[in-house]
Amino acid sequence: MSMCKICLKGQKQHNKKLWSLHQTQICAFCSKGSGEHSWKLWQIHNLTVESGRQGSKLYPITVGFARTCIARLVGCNADPPYDKEFIPIYMECTECKLYLGSTEEDFADVLDGMCLKCFRELIGQTDYWYDMPPAKKIWKEGVRTWQYCDSKGKWHQMYGNFI
Repeated sequence: MSMCKICLKGQKQHNKKLWSLHQTQICAFCSKGSGEHSWKLWQIHNLTVESGRQGSKLYPITVGFARTCIARLVGCNADPPYDKEFIPIYMECTECKLYLGSTEEDFADVLDGMCLKCFRELIGQTDYWYDMPPAKKIWKEGVRTWQYCDSKGKWHQMYGNFI
């Protein structure tokens, strides 16, 4: 039996119209549907919106090339049209209180609201090996090694696709 993420009731406790309405609910934080969220992620996003709202109206904004986020409208002590300012609402890391990136916001339920750095420290994934570029770690299919001896008798190894 599937559970509603909005009211936490079962599908049988809804009529068809209410069930379809609750399943197509749009998240105020990321503008995705409730079907694209886990229950925990839905709660985290709603908590972020309510804590950032502070009694103001919310509007969607896009800063630079970033994806669309929400912002609260704040009045300033200036002449119109400069008397209104949009303050973006971002999600904070639960450990270091820095703001999360878009990938970390999407996986906040898995990372428990932490940034990747704090999560890696929590699980002990802090070795230098994890910071190396993938090309140095992975042997690609078809790459062969070839050894040769130079004029001084020293052996060398070459990597590449030799046919």
